[in-house]
Amino acid sequence: MDYDLSRLGTREFEHLTQALAKRVLGAGVSVFGDGKDGGREATFRGPVTYPLDQKAWDGYGVVQAKFRQRSTARNPDSVWMENVIREELGAWKAAGSKRGELPEFILFTTNVVLSPVPFSGGIDRIDRFIESEAKRLKINLKGWGVWHFDEICRYLDVYPEIRQSYAGFITPGDVLSRLLEVLPDAVPDTASMIRIHAGMELVADQWVRLGQAGAQADSGRIGLGPVAVDLEAITEATQGVGSVRAGAYVIERGDSILRPSLQTAKDPRHALIIGGPGQGKSTLGQLICQAYRVALLDEEGESLLTAQAREVLQALRDDLDELGLPRPRSRRWPLRIALHDYANAILGGEELSLLHFLAQQASRRTPGITATILQRWLRTWPWILVLDGLDEVASPYTRDLVMTRVSDFLIQARGLDADLFIVGTTRPQGYNGEFHRGDFEPIRLVEMSTADSLHYAGKLAKARHRDDPDMREQVVKRIAVASREAGTARLMRSPLQVTIMSLLVEKRARMPQNRFELFHAYYDTIYAREVDKPNSTGQLLAENRHHVDWLHQYVGVLLQTRAAQTGARDSVMLKNELENRLQERLKDEIDDPKKASSLAAKLIEAVTDRLVLLVAPELDYIGFEVRSLQEYSAARALISGPDADIIPRLEALAQHPSWRNTWLLAAAGVFALHPHLRSDLVNALRTVDALDRTTMTLLPGAQLALSLLDEDLARQHPRHQNLLVQHAAELITQSAASPITVANVLVQAASRHDQANAHLERAAKNAVSSRGVRLMNGFQILARWAKTPGQLGSASQQLLEAAVRRMNPEERAAARLFSVEKPWVRIPGLAAYRPVRIGHKSLADFIDLDRKSPEASRFITYFRRQDVYQLDIDGFTVHYVEPNNPFDVPLLEHDDAVRQVEQAIVNAIEAQQETGWHVAVILTGLLEQVLPREAPQPRVLGII
Repeated sequence: MDYDLSRLGTREFEHLTQALAKRVLGAGVSVFGDGKDGGREATFRGPVTYPLDQKAWDGYGVVQAKFRQRSTARNPDSVWMENVIREELGAWKAAGSKRGELPEFILFTTNVVLSPVPFSGGIDRIDRFIESEAKRLKINLKGWGVWHFDEICRYLDVYPEIRQSYAGFITPGDVLSRLLEVLPDAVPDTASMIRIHAGMELVADQWVRLGQAGAQADSGRIGLGPVAVDLEAITEATQGVGSVRAGAYVIERGDSILRPSLQTAKDPRHALIIGGPGQGKSTLGQLICQAYRVALLDEEGESLLTAQAREVLQALRDDLDELGLPRPRSRRWPLRIALHDYANAILGGEELSLLHFLAQQASRRTPGITATILQRWLRTWPWILVLDGLDEVASPYTRDLVMTRVSDFLIQARGLDADLFIVGTTRPQGYNGEFHRGDFEPIRLVEMSTADSLHYAGKLAKARHRDDPDMREQVVKRIAVASREAGTARLMRSPLQVTIMSLLVEKRARMPQNRFELFHAYYDTIYAREVDKPNSTGQLLAENRHHVDWLHQYVGVLLQTRAAQTGARDSVMLKNELENRLQERLKDEIDDPKKASSLAAKLIEAVTDRLVLLVAPELDYIGFEVRSLQEYSAARALISGPDADIIPRLEALAQHPSWRNTWLLAAAGVFALHPHLRSDLVNALRTVDALDRTTMTLLPGAQLALSLLDEDLARQHPRHQNLLVQHAAELITQSAASPITVANVLVQAASRHDQANAHLERAAKNAVSSRGVRLMNGFQILARWAKTPGQLGSASQQLLEAAVRRMNPEERAAARLFSVEKPWVRIPGLAAYRPVRIGHKSLADFIDLDRKSPEASRFITYFRRQDVYQLDIDGFTVHYVEPNNPFDVPLLEHDDAVRQVEQAIVNAIEAQQETGWHVAVILTGLLEQVLPREAPQPRVLGII
């Protein structure tokens, strides 16, 4: 059988060469990993079992892989092969060559076709060329060989285990139809079931989610392909030096064989997309899965797909090409699930492994798919599995259950030697490293650039107004104007924001100035659209606006509360529960219970079928389809009721991570709707930071102040802007926030007002006048500010230089650790340091419990697995914790244990001197994870 080697690409062709070399030549073959190989994919020394028809080779030999990209092919294959052989042999004899020992035997592998015609064909021509070139270069070759396309195909016929490992790449043409030819042990019906499932998912997943939330086209829903964008992101390799396009990067990562038996690299096999609210994580996962479905189905016979599936396939293929998203070379079978759906299934009482849940989900479209079939398919064929929305599983207990099952599935897949690629998604807020960094590479989405925002807005306008070029032009022009205005430009940093802004510019002259106003205007616009329709539903909504507003706020605050509660279903509530609560409310206004019941049912139907901010994601349940709209509705509830209740309510929720985004929206709502409470809100943040020793260490109020500055909430209110800057500046010497974020947000805020800039200059002077851990933390911020232009940058540079000169030796040694932990932070006057480890402790050695409850003791004992390295710097012992080691913090169930552990960690943080500043940073992050996750349910008069 002829296989399709062209999909492999250079890297995977090298890996295929290595696998075949070990199988054909024998176990004595040594293979080389990715990177510079000195002209060798593999070597051997001594006798090998090759060639079979001649005297076996015995000596030092080299295997080289030569892959030809067909898209760049110009010369005939034999001429191209001669050129690469000439280059490779010449490299051994070149002056200054570092290739080392000359080989006695050499084997070239290639994907090109060499004709077998005697004397004049490519095989004989290359054989003669190697002989003559070796003589010319005076390389004493005792034997050589070339495995060309046909020979590699025959080896793949002979070695089914290698053929199976690379089946996703090399199966020719209509891949699923020819499955049994490549994998004879596959279940006969599997190919048809997988084709049916992939085809159905291709059709069902062709729409964007926001098409169901008010941003549909004039003629109906919006297709994913026409509006798709590939989002900008940073990885650990590109941080500080550039960025990647997340979708293309994930697909490139997937174009590798990930079977454990064939993996040589220690890098993480899987990927984790991290992005904020509305930043497009879920849509990106949807787009990636669609790209894999196109790759899987693209060459299937037309008779095997429905006309609709063929039409969607063709359109999506064209859209992906226009987007520039690479076509996956490894035709992985794509699956995508929402983790909150899996969490809800587990909480429903089912002892459900992830594999069984995947089988349940797949069988909804394709009856007959069982866990047994999936397990065999997992062992047989490469997969990509998108686990979407860990952040929507807010309860620590439930999240722990879900991630335990995910971990079990990873172990199961490894046991099957599966070629499995998992892509997870989550928000950064509240994420505590549940996806192990040894297995998952973080890919962090960044805010959309102005160019990306305008590009996306243009695509969206074209899709929404295909038949109205005047409206399309008007939207694009207004969006361009909004992007140039400071107040609205900050509201175009994510796809969700741009989508909503595009909808608003069609109807409104004045644009929103903060996120709360953005969602508030969106809600009003959608509502007005339905009210204006001349039908009974429009009249119903017009007459019952106060009930509909209440309904959204009630569901929003209830689901937001339940999201963090142990054992509660995430993101949905029972439809009858909502109907009953609405009926109770209506009975206060309507004497007739039957009329109240009838009106409640009509209102819920109108809300879910027409406004569609609330939807029925599954039978008998109701919830928000877009998480950010749930948070907006909850925020509206938080700032409802008597003024005297609003600030205490926000103060009580300020330090709870599960409420963070809702809290920020509510704060924006205070600035927009309750201007007389602005000062009270800003002052409340100070109160939050003084509640106890834990809040004095973590400064949750200062962190919220920083976030409000990042959202530019008080840009037009200088007094409040300066107060927020003054408060957030306390983070400069604390370990409680990302130094990159603190530095960038504060310097941007300082540019707004001279007084804010003066506050930061004073804070910088105070930082370099500090000692111990506070001085080290301050250095991280000032080193970044020193690189910025303007008065603050030059002042920071001078302060740093002066601080370095007056450092004592121990502080100097501690500060030199920056060249290890923060290589992009250069402290002037401090030489770079190469670490020398002289010993290690565990993190538990730094934490001392005063009173030891069994639960608290077990918690601390867990951290005996976390190494703290002792480094010798200038004769001082400086402590260092490997930053890539995640902290999978066990849950504390009892309040007494939580208090004991909090107290012990705070004591440990305060005990650290300058040489332990990195331990203080790690312990501060640990303290944030220990905090109670279940916030009290807020009480709002008239709502909940």
